[in-house]
Amino acid sequence: MSPFQPKGSRALRVIVMELAAQAQPGDLLPFGALAEAIGLEDDDAGRAQVRQVVSAARPLLLRDHKRALVAERGRGYRVALPGEFAGIAEDHRDKAGRQMGKALAVIEHADESAMTPDELRRHRAVGIVIRNLHGRLTSAEQRLADLEAAVFGPPRPVISGRVEEDG
Repeated sequence: MSPFQPKGSRALRVIVMELAAQAQPGDLLPFGALAEAIGLEDDDAGRAQVRQVVSAARPLLLRDHKRALVAERGRGYRVALPGEFAGIAEDHRDKAGRQMGKALAVIEHADESAMTPDELRRHRAVGIVIRNLHGRLTSAEQRLADLEAAVFGPPRPVISGRVEEDG
């Protein structure tokens, strides 16, 4: 079953989007409730399908209802609180930065000696674009860090570890 497979006359992603749109910020949409709404079992296979449908529903939910879903490990998805959107955006920015770093590494470490003249021209042109984008991204991140430091003060040290919950 794909996330676009209709259940009756509605696509599964639309069903999930409507459930999330009706919930209040902070509400949890458990895997079981999502699976039941789209006609699946709440087992490993059903949860994998729920994740796929939620992934397809997220852009619609954001665009049409200005809502976002945050994964709650092992429980389901929570409708994001208004103050969480900046953090969600930063997570996407961080992922983009890592992908840009991977693209730059591929360009930097490719074996140019094995390329044809046309392949080499294309490789070097793409390399110029990737390096330019990487430089701009790095510069923008530094400006953002400087702005955050001016507004909020220097970043606080982070102590790594795990929080244990009672119950």
